[in-house]
Amino acid sequence: MGKAVNIQSLFEQIANSNPKAFQLFFDYTYSMLYRYTNYFVEDSELCKDVISEVYFYIWQNREKLPAIRNCENYLFICARNQSLNYLKTANRYQKIRFEQSDPDSDMDIQELCESATPEQDVLDEELKNIIELTINALPQRCRLIFFMIREEEMTYKEVAEILEISERTVQAQMCIALKKIGIVVKEYQNAGIAG
Repeated sequence: MGKAVNIQSLFEQIANSNPKAFQLFFDYTYSMLYRYTNYFVEDSELCKDVISEVYFYIWQNREKLPAIRNCENYLFICARNQSLNYLKTANRYQKIRFEQSDPDSDMDIQELCESATPEQDVLDEELKNIIELTINALPQRCRLIFFMIREEEMTYKEVAEILEISERTVQAQMCIALKKIGIVVKEYQNAGIAG
């Protein structure tokens, strides 16, 4: 995020009540914000409501935008706070889906399972499902950290700032996630060899 579009420049234009800049900002950040918010709020429609509140908040407070130094972190923090407010009110928790729709995803399952036959395709799909279940079984904060680092390509420092935890905690949570996923993949591969 922030590579193709200069968010800081957009923030300055939005602060001057430029609706076109706000629309560009919305279009550029919506899908990322949806995936992030969906880690807190599982229901698709409610997730969209939370995101609408985030954009409404940003527009209502647009005069403060030029003073923000890290635009991406600000957006994540707004989304996190709005999601937590929703969860506090609704007292609901969610499971996270592991999406492999992004071909540039760091967790490239295709490399784990080079398919050549229809039978292998079935096994590949089975492995993806097993990994997804493993990620869903992680504690909420661990899943969220995994998402932020693996899918959103954020640094440990950025994640620590957004979640208001130490970098050491972020590192420990990532180690837990990767270790559990690694164990499951190894068990799956060993079962395939034994079968």
